[in-house]
Order: sequence, then C-alpha cells, then structure tokens
Amino acid sequence: MVKIDPIYPAVSWPADEGVLGVVGVAPWATLDFCQQLYALTKVEKEWEYPRLIIDNNSKIPSRGRHLQLGERDPSPWIQATIDTLAEMGATVAVVPCNTAHILWPRWSQNSAIPLVSIIDATASSVRKKAACVALLGSELLCASGLYQQALAATGCTTVALSSAEQQIVSDCIAAIKVARRVPKPLLAQLYGCVSQLETRGVTTLILACTELSLLKGSAVWQGLEIVDSNASLAQASLEAIGYQKWA
Repeated sequence: MVKIDPIYPAVSWPADEGVLGVVGVAPWATLDFCQQLYALTKVEKEWEYPRLIIDNNSKIPSRGRHLQLGERDPSPWIQATIDTLAEMGATVAVVPCNTAHILWPRWSQNSAIPLVSIIDATASSVRKKAACVALLGSELLCASGLYQQALAATGCTTVALSSAEQQIVSDCIAAIKVARRVPKPLLAQLYGCVSQLETRGVTTLILACTELSLLKGSAVWQGLEIVDSNASLAQASLEAIGYQKWA
C-alpha cells in the first residue's frame, strides 16, 4: 500500500512515524491488544492515531497443537504474514501471542522489518515492579523457560504453579479463546488459585497469555500487582514506531 504523507498544516503527523503490523493468531486477544494500544494514545484528531495494519488470522496453524502433537508448524505462516505486512507498509511488526514466541527463532529469522518481542516487553515491565511473581500462561509457555530466563537477572523470585493450578489457568485460556469470557464456576476456581499463590508470597501476577488480558480488570486478582503482557507489548510497540502522542 502506498505510504500516505501529510500535506496540509492542519492535518499532519510526524513524517518519520512508523506503521505497526499486527499478526493476529488469536482473535479476541488481538482485538484486546489493539484496544489497549489505542487507549495509550492522546489525540485531538483521528488522523493522529498511529497506523496499524492487522491480519487477524485464526487459520494460522495452532501453536499448541504443533508443539504438543507435532501438527503443522505455524512459523512459515507467521513469517509470511510479517513479510506481507511489510509490503503493505508496516515498518515494525508484533505477534500478540506469548506461546508463539516459543517459536520466535523460526519466524523472526530474516524478517523484512524489526520485530518487538512480547517476552522482552513484559519482562521489562516486571523489572520496573520487581517482587515475587507467578506466571499465568499456557502450560507450554511456562515449561519453555522463556520468562524465567528473561527474569533471571532481575532478582525477583518466580513461584511455580502446581499442576492443578496450571490446569485451571489453561481452562480459563481455552474458554476465552472461544467465548471471550470465563464461566463463573471456573472463575471461582481461578480466584481460589490466586488466593493460594498469595499465601505463598506472590505479590505480582504476570498475565503471560494474551487471552488472560481480557480479565485484567477483574476482581479475581484480589488486588495483587498485575503485569499484562498485551499492555506491555502495546507500549513497546508505540515506542518502536516512534509514536509521540502518549496518554
């Protein structure tokens, strides 16, 4: 797509402002990411919002089924989507999915444009808050060690979930993927899980699955500090494209 440059004094934006390409592999999480990104901006006119090019494509093969069952690797499709977004004008790209970053070396290699890692963005947010943290994400992500490695130098303690607690978190993620909500009985189980983590000294919860970002304002977190991976990625994305109008 042809680049649009401002030509009128009253309708303008920085000439060097970048364009963000978004590879959506999880529909509701991708929409939440875009909403959070726009919520960080402070504009007076609609053309002052950053330009996003979004391919919200749930047909890209499942990250989890590839890693667990050996089904098709989504990496070639993610990489091809990044290339297409670049051809359309994106100058930076993101993938708002934590589990997809287990495969980061495969789809980030030889990227046509710079990429922002959700792991790095979130770990940076945790460093600013520190404390004793628990990771709430997919079982595959938690087992991968990506966050544990990223947080190793921060000095904060990471508390592992029990298998029963991890199952509750996984069930919540699955529910949001399909229906954008968590049934009340399951939400009550998550509440109990959070209570148990607090008794084990946890002060900060990392929402390390972008589906869980949809529960960000829920009372289920019981006042614990929340580091939302979608919010962290949104902020890092605006910084990466050189966006200047912050809220």
